[in-house]
Amino acid sequence: LDAGYNSRYQFIRRYNYFLDNIDKAQIDENLKSRFIAECRVLRAFTYFELARTFGDVPLIQASYTDPLETAVAPTAEAEVINFVISELKTAADALPESYDGESPNQTGRITSGGAWGILTRVQLHYRMWADAAASAQKVMDGDYELFRKATLDAADLSDDYSTLVTFANNAERDRFYKGLASYQQQFWIANEANSEVVLTSQNLSENTSYAPFGNGLRLLFSNGEMGGWSSITPTQDLINAYWDKNGNPFTPPSAATRAANFNKGGTPNAAYINEFKNRDTRLYASILFPKATWNQYKPNYVFNWQGGGSSNSMTGYNFRKLLDIKSLASSLEFDAAEDFPIIRYAEILLSYAEAKNEATGPDATVYAALNDIRDRAGMPPVSQATYNSKEKLRTLIQNERRIELAGEGQRYYDIRRWNIGASVMKTTYDISNAPVQERVWQDKFKLMPYPQTALDRNPNLKAAQQAKGY
Repeated sequence: LDAGYNSRYQFIRRYNYFLDNIDKAQIDENLKSRFIAECRVLRAFTYFELARTFGDVPLIQASYTDPLETAVAPTAEAEVINFVISELKTAADALPESYDGESPNQTGRITSGGAWGILTRVQLHYRMWADAAASAQKVMDGDYELFRKATLDAADLSDDYSTLVTFANNAERDRFYKGLASYQQQFWIANEANSEVVLTSQNLSENTSYAPFGNGLRLLFSNGEMGGWSSITPTQDLINAYWDKNGNPFTPPSAATRAANFNKGGTPNAAYINEFKNRDTRLYASILFPKATWNQYKPNYVFNWQGGGSSNSMTGYNFRKLLDIKSLASSLEFDAAEDFPIIRYAEILLSYAEAKNEATGPDATVYAALNDIRDRAGMPPVSQATYNSKEKLRTLIQNERRIELAGEGQRYYDIRRWNIGASVMKTTYDISNAPVQERVWQDKFKLMPYPQTALDRNPNLKAAQQAKGY
């Protein structure tokens, strides 16, 4: 209800209290310095999320006892971001590249790569292109790499894609299945803490004394048949965004033609199924579309859709991405122990490509970053002859980012920083061309209003609220 405003200030209060009192602790000085760096990164990340969501916000850097001390005028967004950048740079140099897993060096703590990764995201959002490319390069110089599954097992081959994908030879078939498994299974519990993880939100199974600490995606992404609510579902525009198998833009049928082909209440015809033939490997790894199979989840499983309601998708599609077959097999609602990726190495590569392209235009390093992502998914490299200018490559990078990071929480802010809200925030429709959600756009929606509770507690926010158009 408040877009995370109040909870983030609760976190900041804890960070400030820690930083103001850590010197009282009788602990090793090196460990103390590292704890301070970790906390400064968390505080900086939190202020970044506040600033990019609300604009000007109160910048509180010290602990307090009287809540009225926080009723101050908001600090300019640019000044908040300058503080964030300074904190991240300082902390990054005080953090290790990795942890060995033993207390107090648990994996999952913020590393120097995590700090540089957050800084990359900050600088990219505020169009600091050269700085963002340099920060991304810091991460790229580390030991991170995209997760790839080198060997396929019988389960990886349990879905027959020969009816959807035309394979020229066995090598192409093997490349497809490895791309499918690599992209999908990087999010599975079995592959946690893989080399692609830069920063992650860790989760535990509900079958522990710490319950419930599952990530909740099983409930939010899957449909009623799988024990979920279909709370967050792919839109038709996202489905259309996936490339064809050659890496070219997909040309969708008209909404009316699709509805006729789908034949709601009856059987979809061959023309409808053709819409999903020879598409980007990540479409099959990420989306459950009508007649899609998923034998790893359940033998002979076929996804069907005849309308929303009763925890079924309102759009006609469900996410398959980020769902672990192990969690789906549990009878406990929140038993999704797989970690949620806050920053993956794939995002760093995409950020580098975007920032470098905007700063200096296409070069070999930009194509290499994009092709690494394409190759992992079993897709062909970017055509340098087709995408041979900054403007053309910008379009490709933006769509590549939408596909690769789908469902990971990036699109909301990408829409705002790319200034494309007016063109993409349109009313959504389901497969049968029935309206699902009415959407409107005003430029003021780039920033959220302060919640009413914050205005009630701090009258100094009212002028800034009006300046934002609320």
